[in-house]
Amino acid sequence: MSNDWEAPLTGVKVLDFTHGVAGPYASMLLGDLGAAVWKIERPRRGDPTRYMNVSDKFASGAEEFGGDYFLAINRNKRSVGIDLSLPEGKDLALRLAANADIVLSNFRPGVMDRLGLGVDALREVNPGLIVAELSAYGVGGELAGQPGMDVAIQARAGVMSITGYADDPRPVKPGASIADFGGGAHFTVAILAALHKRSVTGKGSTVQISLLDAMVSLLMNYSVAVIDGGAEIGPMGSGHPQLAPFAAFDTADGHIVIATGTNKLWRSLCQLLGRDDLVTDLRFETNVHRVQHRDELEQILNKEMATKPTSEWQAIFESQGIPSSPVNRLSEAFREPQLWSQGLIAAIEHPEYGEIHQVVAPYLVDDHRMPIECPPPSLGADTAEVLADELGLSTDDLSALRDAQVI
Repeated sequence: MSNDWEAPLTGVKVLDFTHGVAGPYASMLLGDLGAAVWKIERPRRGDPTRYMNVSDKFASGAEEFGGDYFLAINRNKRSVGIDLSLPEGKDLALRLAANADIVLSNFRPGVMDRLGLGVDALREVNPGLIVAELSAYGVGGELAGQPGMDVAIQARAGVMSITGYADDPRPVKPGASIADFGGGAHFTVAILAALHKRSVTGKGSTVQISLLDAMVSLLMNYSVAVIDGGAEIGPMGSGHPQLAPFAAFDTADGHIVIATGTNKLWRSLCQLLGRDDLVTDLRFETNVHRVQHRDELEQILNKEMATKPTSEWQAIFESQGIPSSPVNRLSEAFREPQLWSQGLIAAIEHPEYGEIHQVVAPYLVDDHRMPIECPPPSLGADTAEVLADELGLSTDDLSALRDAQVI
């Protein structure tokens, strides 16, 4: 590995008006990739996720330094406090946009225009800008402009109807915020594509993505079956409607997932279990047959798995190349040796909280993990420095803006 390695987006400047989850996740990924990210926050209030906590450890400092949710998705950014509702605040934002490469927002459609920061206003000060807008439902259609949160997007996209168990009618949301984080990841991909286009053509682009569109794209494997084949897919617990065995099974002390997606893996599993009779059983001859007789198959496998503890089964399956995994609690998952040995979990020093841990960007570029250059910022911590460096504001200029509560 070269000592002069630079992150891929080194030199790229991002003006980030996003708040909440999906947008800040995308801007964090851009920051992880090396971009300079100026996170614009409302002075004395900040991003609402600063106040979101599951643990008590970070509650007392949340207003200034952010709670555990904010800390998880806002590293590699600089916090700039600007009141966009004031004319002077809008002017500062436009001047920053003139120096930026990418502008991100995730307000409802029309809000940036009302603030005087719409696409036309931004392009007027910087024709080459990539203007990227994330919304719940997009800028057109019947739902344009409607508010949306992760759980509402998952519900409308149908995800909650295929999550849970068939014998329980209550809708279940997956434990991960897949609409927010899936939407943020897709947002990042589109922004990078626009950045590449500009490098080739010199022209800026407008990027628009909705969380609903991104969420439905994660259901692509079901689309043809449902739209064209008339299939009805319901909740199946840990199972898969198109593969079997492909689920969690009971062991002597817990659960283990087995995912034999091919006939060859199925035969290997049967041999390991000493159940060659299952290979010749016509009910389980092919994956199509196994899906049709899923209930009988899972009853058999649950009895087999119950004879040994999870760790013993896992060692057996790993030695023979059978895709499998223990069903970890989050406290176990975040301590998986694989994550630590590969550098996916990193410890950083926070000025208020001391050592905190981050799940770093899941990329390796030239054998490098993306570096963490700075911890999640305290509210407005970088306002003076960014405005002085980027706009040339003097100490007196900054004092006047503070007195007017613009910053």
